[in-house]
Amino acid sequence: MPFNSLIRYPFVDWAITGAPSDPGVYALWRDGELIYYGSTQGEGATIQSCLLDHLAGRANTCTARATHYSWELSRDPAKRERQLLLEHQAQENRLPRCNESSA
Repeated sequence: MPFNSLIRYPFVDWAITGAPSDPGVYALWRDGELIYYGSTQGEGATIQSCLLDHLAGRANTCTARATHYSWELSRDPAKRERQLLLEHQAQENRLPRCNESSA
């Protein structure tokens, strides 16, 4: 299921506390624009912890201005993130704005 059909939650600390403490992938939105795809990387990283890092500006300063987020659980988050980025690039002829600097 593509992220654009998933529920978008407000990108604020009280809403992020409801995000899963599990590995997976997440999307960050600025209003209606998808600006970033990310995945949990490493031991102990969860969707919730990664989102909190983005909110605080510790992960990617570009993403701190997001307004909403979506998530998806995944057994192989890095592979799923690559797949989502390739799909986005094929549809939009570019990576999401905040992924461009890390490509």
